[in-house]
Amino acid sequence: MINRREEKGASLSVSTPKMLSLFFILVSSSLTSAFVTPLSSSKSSLSLQKRSFGDVSASGSFGLLHMATVEEEMDTNDEAVLFGEGGAVSSRTPSARKSSPSVSRTEGTAPALNTLDHSNTDPLINKLRTMRNNVQSCPAIWSQLAKDCPNLRALYDAHLCDEKVDYTFKQMNEIVQKSARVFHDLGVTKGVNVAILGENSAQWLVADHGIQLAGGASAVRGADAPAEELRYIYEHSDSKNIAVLQGPRLLQKLAKDAEANSLTGLGLKNEYGSVKTILLMHREKKSDDDLAAMSSDLGVTIRVLADVINAASPLEGDSLPTLTRDDLATIVYTSGTTGRPKGVMLTHGNLLHQINHRIYPTVQFEDAEPIPGDVMLSLLPVWHITERTFELWILSRGSSVVYTSIRHFKNDLAKHQPQWMVLVPRVLEKVAMGVQDKFASGSAVAKTLVKLFTKTGTIRDVHRKVSQGLVVSDKKPSSLSKLKSKLIVTALAPINAVGNKLVWSKVQNGFGGKQKAIISGGSALAGALESFYELCSIKIMVGYGLTECSPLIAFRRGDENLVTAGCVGKATSDTELRVVNPEIQASDESDRKALPDGEVGVVIARGPQVMKGYYKNPEATAKAIDQYGWFDTGDLGRINPATGDLILTGRCKDTIVLSNGENIEPSPIEDAILSESSLIEQVMLIGQDGRSLTAIAVLTPNELVNAGYIDAGEGKRLQKANEKVNLPNCSEEECGVASDLLNEAAKKLRNNASLNKAVLADMKEATKPFRAWEQVSNVYLTLEPFAMANGLLTQSYKVKRDFVVKRYEDEL
Repeated sequence: MINRREEKGASLSVSTPKMLSLFFILVSSSLTSAFVTPLSSSKSSLSLQKRSFGDVSASGSFGLLHMATVEEEMDTNDEAVLFGEGGAVSSRTPSARKSSPSVSRTEGTAPALNTLDHSNTDPLINKLRTMRNNVQSCPAIWSQLAKDCPNLRALYDAHLCDEKVDYTFKQMNEIVQKSARVFHDLGVTKGVNVAILGENSAQWLVADHGIQLAGGASAVRGADAPAEELRYIYEHSDSKNIAVLQGPRLLQKLAKDAEANSLTGLGLKNEYGSVKTILLMHREKKSDDDLAAMSSDLGVTIRVLADVINAASPLEGDSLPTLTRDDLATIVYTSGTTGRPKGVMLTHGNLLHQINHRIYPTVQFEDAEPIPGDVMLSLLPVWHITERTFELWILSRGSSVVYTSIRHFKNDLAKHQPQWMVLVPRVLEKVAMGVQDKFASGSAVAKTLVKLFTKTGTIRDVHRKVSQGLVVSDKKPSSLSKLKSKLIVTALAPINAVGNKLVWSKVQNGFGGKQKAIISGGSALAGALESFYELCSIKIMVGYGLTECSPLIAFRRGDENLVTAGCVGKATSDTELRVVNPEIQASDESDRKALPDGEVGVVIARGPQVMKGYYKNPEATAKAIDQYGWFDTGDLGRINPATGDLILTGRCKDTIVLSNGENIEPSPIEDAILSESSLIEQVMLIGQDGRSLTAIAVLTPNELVNAGYIDAGEGKRLQKANEKVNLPNCSEEECGVASDLLNEAAKKLRNNASLNKAVLADMKEATKPFRAWEQVSNVYLTLEPFAMANGLLTQSYKVKRDFVVKRYEDEL
């Protein structure tokens, strides 16, 4: 049995003269004395202070009466720091099973219509809800959207296609039908698979839904994957003589690799023979003559998808196959942290389950959900299931998708002012670090303001959660605790309103200023980032799931958003979640029973979003899904008794077993270290079968400059190399050059006794709440980040732990 460690609350007492003077103006002395440790506040929710802004306390008097003159005391440089240019950058009928506290699905007759799902102001919202409930396939949404909101914008892509794309829903419906005609004429029908190997763009969605509307299934992967992996996917997926590719550069990459491996043409071959037809999503400035020459050299027919679509007639009426929710829609190849990628078979029903999620179930629909005319800014790769289903969720509400890239992200935020985004923690971290660097470079006045508002905002955030009953605890807070916290939040409201106006609104404006929510997915969100965005009043809602679950099985609701490290909210609609003993397997007599709330075990899930299985791999399917339909996520977690939220604590296979037999889950410790130390960008613990833990710590060059360990010139050179390696499309040669530079500099840093001592001290401070054997005894310093380019990070931004261990095994 796995036992969770005891959690310790963090002190929130206010003692500085500035804060006391403010509180005496705001509240009576009796209320001031109520500023005590709230119920079960976690350390990670406060650690942002040290990581981001340093000590929050300040000397001297700074009462509420001085607030009116703050702007007069600020110079132009302060304005640039605080306000700087560009800123910071379900449809199945439930059944009658008795549900445990960890179950979010009920059974019986269909429930009565929730009046909050019904709009009293916009009939279009209600029409689209009906469509989502009744639609039988993913591409079928377009015909209904074309009828209900024909002239609203559907897709906008000014950067990633050969020509700017700006389609209404009516235009998109016709284009998808033409795309279906193209694939139909190439022999695509039910039971036929077609490989799509490419990156995010409007043309990707056109190809994907064209294949599906013709009756086929898309087998998908990003163009940046190694050529060997792309060849494997084409072969394994049984793509029938057709491949949709990113563009000529990918063609050349495949051809070069095929030649190096003594393969003919592109090296794309399976039981149907070699690939015959290549459809390019992008021309990449190649002329027709250039493409004709490539076609001749490679022995394949090469066409540009947009060109053949323009010449095609729509596939409609009786020519369209009848699709149901049980039909296969796509095969998604997981990046995986080890071994060959597995092909996850997802049906139309799996994907359509995802489009009915309510972000704020207790709020009127149009007040908080995506509505017609809203904008989503799409940055992540669309072949990643999180982005893919999020786009489907957005489009099915009559909202639009605007495609962007890292290069254009900042400008597109300002131009399009999106209400919705889905981002991975790595992007959120980069934005937060940019804001913090601006704050750190400000004058004394600017820094004092930031420290003050950080302190008051942090107290507000912790007590607001207590007042709402959103605590990590074995029991709910008492009525008196909730009342005290509510009074504290109210008392702090004036100063926090000023803080929002002067500081945090500028961060909000950096995201466009109109965001309703940002969804974080793909990997775990560190506690320090959770606290930072909560402080900025930017709503971050964490989604949890896996490719095998389309992906969402749980998410944090906007109206019950327990912001704390590892919390992933409650089960999605018509979905069952259980935390079970990892040492007990299902038997013919009984499925696995839920552990009591609060105990750590493995998370299993059951619902209409769970995959059909792994393509051509029944053995792996049987290991993942038991005879009762429960999918084993491999994640460790527990149900928070006070709220019913699922809190993840690590991965089963990531568990470190020391020589004394103690089991250690590394993720919470790693998160605490990242929250504590500004010097560390990434960290991974090792120690299997050893006597103690060792941390492999990736240091941040900019922070090394700030701490005085390297000079500014060296820091700039190393930071540039760091950012180069972190680029997903960094070439092998570029990665090698940048990594060599970073590793040479890291050798010198490892000999710096003062630096090693400082990093270990941060780790010691971070791990105080943990058990004795969970302390870090040794640290290995490096500057080379865990990245996709060097093979240490998956394309969904998860650390490949086995690969990291292998990478450093000689040094360690």
